Amino acid sequence: MKVTPPKLQVKDKNGSWKTVIENIGFPMGKNKTVIVNLTDKFLSKDHRVRIVTNMEIYWDYIFFANSNPNTPLNTTVLNTESSDIHYRGFSKSYRKGGRYGPHWFDYYKVDKNRKWLDLKGKYTRYGDVNPLLLESDNQYIISNAGDETSIIFDANKLPVLKKGWKRDLFIHSVGWVKDGDLNTALGDAVLPLPFHGMSSYPPSDKDVYPNDASLQKYLKKYNTRVVDNHEFKNAVKQE
Repeated sequence: MKVTPPKLQVKDKNGSWKTVIENIGFPMGKNKTVIVNLTDKFLSKDHRVRIVTNMEIYWDYIFFANSNPNTPLNTTVLNTESSDIHYRGFSKSYRKGGRYGPHWFDYYKVDKNRKWLDLKGKYTRYGDVNPLLLESDNQYIISNAGDETSIIFDANKLPVLKKGWKRDLFIHSVGWVKDGDLNTALGDAVLPLPFHGMSSYPPSDKDVYPNDASLQKYLKKYNTRVVDNHEFKNAVKQE
């Protein structure tokens, strides 16, 4: 069966439902908010909307807001002051809000045992990784299941809020995720590494890894933690 992403429909002047947005996105198993811009989408005075999909999605609630594009907005960019990657383990998972709630995690209840068959290859060694987080480039953290990166920002560099103003915080990240899945291409190993500018993954014959001197230095300095799946297999045998 073909999966139908959530569509947004409204009533036209004849009272028929018409699709005005083919794909509004979906929360992907977690407790997330989906934002839909309804500007110029209504086709009649009937402002009811309908979401159509054959995916099993549970919507908690829906609300609308009238935004004012003339509201002043000030943006301050903070770079990381320090960053450290280390092994932490896996937070306990549960259903938030009951049996059919989204998957959620209790950060303070940790299982340090291996849970997944590791992708074989070289990962970023534990310790300081702050230089890898300052730019969006091909020198990045390669983390394994159970790894955690702790990041520190200097809040003193933020400007004082004006009276009546509030501050929202966003973390901007750039990266790739590779599933250790039988249906994922080359899902049993870290390589080949993704890079900016590639047209597809796995990289095609036309996509050449930009293996210059700086990347060679990065690979030798940071990606020295060799991981195989022997530890996971031994843990399974002991159970």
